[in-house]
Amino acid sequence: MARYAKQNLRRSSTMAMVAQRSEKYSSDITQDMNTDELPESQKVKLRFLRDQDLVDDPDNITVYGSEYQIDNLAEVMKEYGFQGVILAYPIEGGKYRIESGHRRRLAARKAGIETIPVLETVPPKTEYERKRRLFGANLLERDKNPIITARVADNLYYTFRDEYEYKKENDLLDKDEDGNLIESGDIIKKVSAFMGLDVRTINKYRTLLKLIPKLQEMAASKEYSWTALTDAVTLSEQKQEELVSDILNEPESVTKAWIIKKCRELKQEEIKIDQENNKGQAVTQANAPKSKAAGYIKPKVATKKIKKYSSELTEVLKDEYVIPEKDLEQTINELEDLSKIISEKIEVLMNRFAN
Repeated sequence: MARYAKQNLRRSSTMAMVAQRSEKYSSDITQDMNTDELPESQKVKLRFLRDQDLVDDPDNITVYGSEYQIDNLAEVMKEYGFQGVILAYPIEGGKYRIESGHRRRLAARKAGIETIPVLETVPPKTEYERKRRLFGANLLERDKNPIITARVADNLYYTFRDEYEYKKENDLLDKDEDGNLIESGDIIKKVSAFMGLDVRTINKYRTLLKLIPKLQEMAASKEYSWTALTDAVTLSEQKQEELVSDILNEPESVTKAWIIKKCRELKQEEIKIDQENNKGQAVTQANAPKSKAAGYIKPKVATKKIKKYSSELTEVLKDEYVIPEKDLEQTINELEDLSKIISEKIEVLMNRFAN
């Protein structure tokens, strides 16, 4: 138990990131510090508050959920008392809103601890600052599953976007000595730098949020490859439901390669059904009276359109066309979706060619 306490209550989930992004704490402050380990300059900000004086941050539940694994932590607290501190700032009504330590607060409640050490922080000036500090404080300390990471990435994207728009509207963007803007509006890169993940990985995480809830639960369980599950994003909801059923009924181990292959098979089935439906429509149209009055529609041939639009898209992608900052996310998503559709179409055509 003592070993567990040492590993879980005194591990170094450093708050250097919070120190850089929020208020003026020295970089050696961690929420795992005992109150007697705090520098003298910080002890003046220490408060001992009742549980009812603390308020959860609403976005903490939205992103991290309300289910916490606190049983073991509560048992440790019963034996060793509350170690570390909670970071919180004063709000209306004499309450304090937690920005880091939600899980500890609940464990302390379960352990019957009546007063909790709180290090008072300066209230955020804006909504985007509040959210950035919340995610920053919990970024290193949480044992996150892929869906939580996806929610963090998605919320950070909109947080940084709101911050950029606010600064732009109020002429607060960073500038050099000559007055030229030096603060980037590339929001996804800011999220990447904040989370320490490359842009491609950030976008892949966010793709998880487009899946049906059952697939999101599978990704969160860590029993299946979350990166492979993102391939299901091109499937209809019905086919995603089929994927869930296939995974649950598979007697062998469900590997990353298995999921990727299954997604391709389901997509092929979807394409085949679409082709059969289109073929049936073409037959119906072919048998219809060949008159404009009868609503005859000549079957469309894709060759010329593919050649035309391929040439135009190639020109756009290769030349120095400008994509506005506000359109970056949408453009990335559209190009990723287009890439998958093209790959699937090539595979279908190759199968026809081989036959």
